[in-house]
Order: sequence, then C-alpha cells, then structure tokens
Amino acid sequence: MMNIKMLKMAFAGVVLSVTGFANAGVISTLYGANNSGNFGGAVYFDLMVGSQDLSITGFDLNTNEQDAFSDFQVWLLNGTTSQANQTSSSWLQAATGSGTGAGLNNVTMVTLSNNFSLNSNTLYGFALVAGSTFGHDYTNGDGSNQNFSNSDLSLTLGTATNSPFTGSVFNPRVWNGTIRYDVVTSDVPAPTSIALLALGLVGLGLSRKKKTA
Repeated sequence: MMNIKMLKMAFAGVVLSVTGFANAGVISTLYGANNSGNFGGAVYFDLMVGSQDLSITGFDLNTNEQDAFSDFQVWLLNGTTSQANQTSSSWLQAATGSGTGAGLNNVTMVTLSNNFSLNSNTLYGFALVAGSTFGHDYTNGDGSNQNFSNSDLSLTLGTATNSPFTGSVFNPRVWNGTIRYDVVTSDVPAPTSIALLALGLVGLGLSRKKKTA
C-alpha cells in the first residue's frame, strides 16, 4: 500500500519532472575554412530565437591552432543586429570559455564559464572573441552559405574583425562552428496546479489508509 512517505516521494518526482529542461539541441554552420582572422580576433553574426527560451551551454569552433586556451569570450547585443554594430560600445559580455584547439577544420570544443539565457522571439547580435593564442578560421560568405536554421533558432552570418570591436570589418564572413543549447520548457504548471496535485495525492493516500485501517 502507498503510505504518506511514498506519496511525498511521488510528488517530489512529479515536481522534478516538470521543472527541468527539454531536449538539448545543436546547430552547426561549416567546417571548411578558406580564410582566417588574427589571434584574438572576433566573428559576428545574428541569432533569432524561436518560440521557446534557450539556455546556451557551449560552443564548438574551427581554428588552425592546437594549444590550450582559457580566454575565449562571448558577447551579446540584446534585440539588436550585429550588422553595422561591430564597433559599437553596447556589447555586453555573457561568458568566457576554455578548450584546446583541434586543428584546421576539426571541431574545437569550448567549455563555457557559465550558461546564459536567450529570450524567445528575440534577435541577438553575437560576437565570439578568440583567445590570445588562436584565431578563428572561417569561410568567405557567398550569399548561399550564410543562413542556418532549425525549429529552435536561426543564424544569419556574418562578419569579422582582426581586433574585437574595432578596426576594419570584413564582410561577409561565415563563422565555422556549433552552438550547443537547451530548450527551456514552457509547460510547467502554475503553482496552484502543483498544490492541487499534492492535495489530491495526499487525499488519495489518506482515503486508502482509512479503508485498510
């Protein structure tokens, strides 16, 4: 028979099941560089979030180098395109990252210092700044290789500078890499619904206990 302790455990399981993240997702561009930037340079692109909030959990990138690094940086413009804003002072840093270069056209995984959230139905300008010991290897844009999308988000690429947020802007340039993310669930019931569920479970347990007394 289900006792009160079992009911509490079951209720805890219900709460945990509705307050987590949905399936993890990824979106990739290219790994076929025909151009590159300076060590410490930046690439820029736009990301449009779909109908659900996202939590960005990591990046992969393309670099010719094979050294360890810990000074990768992610910067954002909330609600603003990166186009014509590459040298703006409005960029806000969202995270740093570390990893080890895997060599040209291979996947270099970046571990972020922290995850960060993006709001649904919102445009973000992204700037990814390479570390001091490596540069971005990217692809020249030709009009047919600059847009990538899935059901969660879309990317429009992009530009580059040899120094972050300053100097000549090279356009178009397609960042080579992958964005890793979680889709934030939107089906979490209201607190009153959870409370009613708890009362129902407890009531059921008391009823069963009374019948078997």
